[in-house]
Parts: sequence; structure tokens; C-alpha cells
Amino acid sequence: MVDDGQTLPVFMRRVTVLLTATLLLATAMAGCLETMSSNSAPIVSFTISPSGTVKVGDSVTFDASATRDPNNDQMTFEWNFGDDNTQEGIGLSSVSHTYNAEGAKTVTLTVTDSGDMASIETKNIFVASADAALPTASIAYYKDDDCTGEDAPAGTFILAWICEEEMETNDDVVDAMTTIQLDGSDSAAGDSSSYLNDYEWDLDINVDSDGDGDTANDVDKTGETAEWTNVWPGEYEIRLTVIDNQGFIDTTDMDVFVNYRGAWAEFTIDGDQDGNGTQSSSIITFEFPVTYNSDTGNTIRYAKIQFTYPQQDDDWAIGGDQSSNELDVYVYNGSQSDSDTEEVENSTYLEDNQRTAGDCDEEEDRCVDLRLSTTHFRNHLDGQWTVDLINEKWHDTTVKSFVIILEYK
Repeated sequence: MVDDGQTLPVFMRRVTVLLTATLLLATAMAGCLETMSSNSAPIVSFTISPSGTVKVGDSVTFDASATRDPNNDQMTFEWNFGDDNTQEGIGLSSVSHTYNAEGAKTVTLTVTDSGDMASIETKNIFVASADAALPTASIAYYKDDDCTGEDAPAGTFILAWICEEEMETNDDVVDAMTTIQLDGSDSAAGDSSSYLNDYEWDLDINVDSDGDGDTANDVDKTGETAEWTNVWPGEYEIRLTVIDNQGFIDTTDMDVFVNYRGAWAEFTIDGDQDGNGTQSSSIITFEFPVTYNSDTGNTIRYAKIQFTYPQQDDDWAIGGDQSSNELDVYVYNGSQSDSDTEEVENSTYLEDNQRTAGDCDEEEDRCVDLRLSTTHFRNHLDGQWTVDLINEKWHDTTVKSFVIILEYK
């Protein structure tokens, strides 16, 4: 046979075919292996409710709805309750079970995806006798009278007032905080054979203080009694969890409200001698915090701006006539140096004969009570608000009193 450079010997053609087939098979297998190696096992997580200790005959819920598969594969859940009882099924992420015998149980959850990758999670639960006594959590409540001695409203909650009286005008930022006394001493174990081991306080059940994504498991304070310091004006919902020597758990919640009143008295504000309302000495600015967060339930009810000044200025007379005084307030939802700040409300709509709020001496004084309510707070951002007290006249004016009240209850 003559080799013309184009025809290969038979054995070489066979080798070429074999190599080609081998390469194709290897490529296909590589794809399969890559697919198999990219499959990840499910990430298993489940909760038990009630947790810790239960009684014989109690229904217990096991919830693995937080379990996920990185590849979004279908998952089979196999539950072993530790008492020779099991449940299994595709998508069976939540089940209930009743224990009929006392003792410590180990609950095992095995989750398998459609690629036969499996993960296991175990938790322990203790089953006590059906007649076991249960603990009771209790929070002692107290309510301050307001800063002027008015009685607190009816109801079961904690109410604290921050009262700052006789403030100086250079102390123009409301930044006061208070301490709340936490008292769980009225909590009780079920009977004389039981006792409470732990007291755990969550200082705001709507806020995830430990940053783990779960607002329900925060422990901010411990102990039968505790001091909660540096509390801003606001509305909070706290929770006390007590755990007894058998592992039984009980919880109770309570609302906490912190109100504020700051008062300034007998100071002078310069006149607006430029006549355009921009002279800095004729404006006194105060700052105060506003919290309105419907997601956490921390929502201010009222901000009250109250001020009293004389109708006439005794030191200013032209042609024998005393000059009248005119003061107004302008409230903003931020600093005026911020371009996003908006004017929320002002008192200019009040005529002189309407300035008689509260226990006003209507023959001598003008008395204004400007109230900001839910509508104002819903329509504007919360944060650090400001209020400008402005002298609208040329002559200086004595301010008899100026008050800022922040009411969350």
C-alpha cells in the first residue's frame, strides 16, 4: 500500500476513534462530577415551643421552617422525638408531638435533599410529670405623677417623668435620660419544692439588641431586680422571663413610658431691630428628640410648646403709649442648616385674644400652648427637632416661662 499522506493505517484510525470516544466520555463525566460536587447539604435549624421543659400530655411544636437548601432542592424532613416516635415527609418542616412519659428526650431532625445530601440537628427537651407546678413571671409597675403634680393615668404600666426645671437658656438641647427600676420579685415558683433559677430581662421586645435577627431571644439584663440606665424619653415594651429549677419557663410583658418636661423662666429675648426676622439675637433655638417608629411601637403622642410673656413692654414707650409684645414659635423637623428640614408648625395663626392657654392672667399676659400630635409626626421624619422662639417686635421682651413637654403616655 502506498502512503499518499492522506490515508492512515487501519490501526491508527482505530486509535484515533478510541481517543475521541474517551475524550467525549471524560468530558461528560466531568460535567456530571461538577454537578454532583456543586450540590450542598441543607442548612438545618429548628425551634421547640414551649422550650426547655414540658409536662406529660402537653402538645409540643417543632418548627424547622428556617431550614433551607443552598441549591433550592426539595427536602425530606425526618423527625425523631426521642421516645421511639418518628415522623417523616417531604416538606414536613413543622410538626407537633405529645410526650406520654417523663424524662430527658433528645430530638433529632435529619433533612435530606433530592441529591441525597443530608444534615442533622439535635436538641434536648425535658418532660416532667403532668402535675408539675409551673412558675409565674410578674413585673412590678409604678407610675410617676407628672412634673406639676398631676396624677398618672389609670392602667398597668411603668411611667417615668424626667423633670428639668429652672433651665438656663444656654442649656437649649433636650438630652436628659433616666433610670427605670426593674422588679421581678413578685414572680413565683410553682410550689415549695420549686425555686426560680434565672430572671432574664429583654428591654425592648421589638428591637433585636444582640443583632442575631431574632427579637425574641435578647437578654439585656439579669436578676430578680435590676436598674435600666440611660433611658431616653420614649415608649418601650419589656419582657421578663423566669426559669425554675426544673427548666420550666414563663414570660410576661409590660409597657414602659418615659415622658419629659423642661422649663425655662424669666429670661429676655432681644428685639428684631432689623425688622426682617433674621437677627440672631431675636431668635432662641431649642432642640428636642422626637421618636415616632410604628414598626417598633415607639411613638410619641404629643410634643407641647408652651410659653408666656407680658402683653405690654414696660420699658418701651413712644408718645406715652406702651408697646405691645409679640412672640411666636416655629417648629422644624431638624436643623435649619439641613436642606431636608421642613417647617412643621408655627403659632402665628393665633390672634392676641386667642393667646390665653392654661392658667393665664388674661389681663396681663399672652399664653400659648402649641401642640404637635400624631398627624405631625406621621408626616415628618422623627429625629432631633428644633423650635425657634422669635421676638417679632423691635424692642426686647421678657419671657415669663417657656416649656417643652414630650408625652409618650
